[in-house]
Amino acid sequence: MKYFLICAVLLLSLGACNDRMSEGKKLAAEIQSVQSALRPGTFPTTEGGWTMTAKLNGVNWIATSMFPPEASSRIIGYYKNDYIGFPYDRRNMVVGKKMTFREDNAADLAVDDEIGLYGGRKGEMEITKVDGNWAEGKFYFTANTVRNSSKTVEVTDGFFRISIK
Repeated sequence: MKYFLICAVLLLSLGACNDRMSEGKKLAAEIQSVQSALRPGTFPTTEGGWTMTAKLNGVNWIATSMFPPEASSRIIGYYKNDYIGFPYDRRNMVVGKKMTFREDNAADLAVDDEIGLYGGRKGEMEITKVDGNWAEGKFYFTANTVRNSSKTVEVTDGFFRISIK
């Protein structure tokens, strides 16, 4: 009987500790998300609001904040220290408008690896929806760097939504 009581107490204690650890992990993730979203001058991403998503070499990437394009003439989404950015011109926010990324009009990609900064000189952005105060589009590009042009990052299935007020 003693053995049963000791096991029951241990199991209940471990369960309570595990719940607290799970709560702690959730809180840490929320703090990290808020810290990422609070980059000066940016807006936090939300469903139905500012949004940027893509796949980097097949891995999902979701921006936690975005910089207003009028301030930099670029559409820029941030996730931690990584970012994706590409040219912006309000006059191009017309459904069906396509912009090709090239040497003098490249997309930017910053990721946490040995290279860090890449240029997307082959790819495209297309405006798919302009509705009231918002514009949406899709994009893809192949990014590389002059230092190591053999290393590339494929950015696919890109989507963005920005305010154009």
